[in-house]
Amino acid sequence: MWDTVCYNAGFIMLRPTPLAQQLYLILRNMTSTTRLDDQQALNRALKRLKAQNPTFSMKVLNKHSFVSGRAYFEVGGRLLPKPNNCDPSKTANCPIVVHNNWIVSKSAKIYRFREHLMWLYDGDNRYYSNATRSYLTYRNSNDTSVSTESQIAALKTALAFGHLLRRVVILPTFICSNGARRCPLNSLIRIRLLDTSFKDRFRESSFLRHPKVPDAVKRSQYDGAAALRRASTVSKASNNTRLTISSRRLLQLFAKVSSSVLNVGSLVGLQVVFDDKSDGYMLEQKLQKSIRRASYRQY
Repeated sequence: MWDTVCYNAGFIMLRPTPLAQQLYLILRNMTSTTRLDDQQALNRALKRLKAQNPTFSMKVLNKHSFVSGRAYFEVGGRLLPKPNNCDPSKTANCPIVVHNNWIVSKSAKIYRFREHLMWLYDGDNRYYSNATRSYLTYRNSNDTSVSTESQIAALKTALAFGHLLRRVVILPTFICSNGARRCPLNSLIRIRLLDTSFKDRFRESSFLRHPKVPDAVKRSQYDGAAALRRASTVSKASNNTRLTISSRRLLQLFAKVSSSVLNVGSLVGLQVVFDDKSDGYMLEQKLQKSIRRASYRQY
């Protein structure tokens, strides 16, 4: 498989020939005696084998049917899933294999596949199919000039809401740092670190579109945005005006909501003031440790 800039070691088809076995003997020797990774070693081994053996035959798999993560997600303009993304009449839009590479960490790879509805594994915790789990959704501004910092602050507030209300946060889409288009969360922060402290406490923006999420969950929604805004108060700190809501008031508003999905609208500029200072401090420590800025590829 061609990986945009070189041959890909992660998806390769070989016939059981002596030269194919020799290729992997060379690879094993290179990776055990040098600091080369498997992809670097593969490309060097192929070059050496072709030079030594004129009968060695290889070819690149069809570049439209077998595509790298960079080619499919980035070059293809698919930072977020698109409706009707694959037109059967156009082979270029219907790859057989998408290699989930050009992104760093297992957590980020799984998150991206989930975001694109390309992940079906439900797991022991029934990630999708649990019919009794409670969720919380919020939205980001449509204003393309909104700052990354304000979006991250809203994410922290959403996670605080989820913590207090014992609801899993379903993420919105985000505005890219250049304001040109909407992006997934991995364009803003490092997914692996967020997973460290909040694993299973958040879901990708496309979660409610997944076929394994029960229809009863998708239908059971409560709109609390207006009530939240009415209950929020204006406060001033360091000459900055902001909206706040106490944890006690938040629980009074929504703790007894029985709907599967609670919608709270925009959280930009809103902060939670914890009545239990110890609980608030522990959550803030987790947020500081687990939220770090990152680029789309998570380097």
